[in-house]
Amino acid sequence: MSSAGIPNEKLNKLFLPVLAVIAALPVALIFNDNIWFDEAYTLALIRHSFGDVIGILKTDMHPPLYFISLKAFCEVFGYSVAVTKLFSVLGFSVMILAGGFLLKKHFGVLCGLTFALCSAAMPMSFYFSVQQRSYSWTVCFVALCFTEAVLAVTKGKHLHFVLMALTGLLAAYDHFFGLLAVGIVYAFVNLWLLIKDRRLFLRALIADGMVIAGYSLWILPLLSQAGSAASEFWLNGVEPLSVVIFAASCVIVFLLLLPKANRRLETVFAAVCVLSLQACCLLGTLLVRPFYIGRYSVVISGIAACLVAFSAPALGKNARKTVTVVLCALFAANFAFSAVFEYQPHIRTFRERFKAQLGENDAFLYCDSAFGVMSYYYPDNPHICTFRESWFSAFENVRCVETDEMLPAVKGADRIWVVKFAQKKFPKEFTDTFTLTKTDEFQNDFNTYEVYEAVVR
Repeated sequence: MSSAGIPNEKLNKLFLPVLAVIAALPVALIFNDNIWFDEAYTLALIRHSFGDVIGILKTDMHPPLYFISLKAFCEVFGYSVAVTKLFSVLGFSVMILAGGFLLKKHFGVLCGLTFALCSAAMPMSFYFSVQQRSYSWTVCFVALCFTEAVLAVTKGKHLHFVLMALTGLLAAYDHFFGLLAVGIVYAFVNLWLLIKDRRLFLRALIADGMVIAGYSLWILPLLSQAGSAASEFWLNGVEPLSVVIFAASCVIVFLLLLPKANRRLETVFAAVCVLSLQACCLLGTLLVRPFYIGRYSVVISGIAACLVAFSAPALGKNARKTVTVVLCALFAANFAFSAVFEYQPHIRTFRERFKAQLGENDAFLYCDSAFGVMSYYYPDNPHICTFRESWFSAFENVRCVETDEMLPAVKGADRIWVVKFAQKKFPKEFTDTFTLTKTDEFQNDFNTYEVYEAVVR
């Protein structure tokens, strides 16, 4: 019998099929052509050489691992949306399989199964599993780093310290919030061993040194990017969703740690990681400047799944059944939402409508970052953007000009199309220069775009 009272034979029979289904399911979501600005940036960036990719990233706010790995993957399997989404799916699948088997081996089959099911039930987990961004791989590396850290502290073997260092380094090179997450993991390990088991503290220090040495190549770009983020990041205030996620996390942690049997090292460790990252980011947003949005909390979703998995064996039979039903319902709803979302027809139907109006010699003009998706869908037309960031160089077919240069830039075009986010207002230079007639609008990801035909006054 398992510690939860369920026959291990039944759980063992369920284990591999459940993990296989969860790990493979996101593949069904990759066969579409719906992208948003950040994904358009990814697709444009990886078309550059490896050296140029790293050079552009140094002027942006991203570490290089995901982008150079994705480019290498596309060099082998081809440059397409399906391939780039598949690469993200692999990150999700590796986490489900590696994390599930690792937890099963050391904490029991119930723990491994709960981890996989909870990972799939996490809000937006399937959405992020196919995002052409670094999230899925960062979640994977952070979850594995945390798991190896737990094993390093509890087992004390050299291998777990080495794997903690390796996965932590990969997470740090994948996403800046991955760096923060593993920093919290390492801080807990060091403090715990310093207080509880000093004979292992030297091993933790060696692991610290491995990560610091490995990350030294990106320290200078990191400092430069941190300075830019402190003065130029686009967020203007505290995002309400980030507060809601933190409050929900506090409630869930409280409920899971309420049973005394759950107040063990691994559950307390997970709870500290889940809450500390969010608390630090919200505090930094309040005291320094806004830089944290709810989406970034996804990097610790694997640790949150570990927290639920570690807590499951101590739950009573009825509570365990309730949790299982809730997780299964969330899993099904999560995947259904993601499937509807990924295959939404808005951009396809817009492009079918717009095809009859767009000419080969038409130009697109922008006052915001709507140029990202449009330059992807219409790569052969001129795209003129009236503001500039250094990392816009990733978009080779987008020309950035000052507002007083936009008329010469579109001179000779048969028609001028202005596309903008619906919630944005036109700058005065646009309304003074053009007569703007709205002709269409469409939705893409969570954004609504408006399309105007512009005629020079």
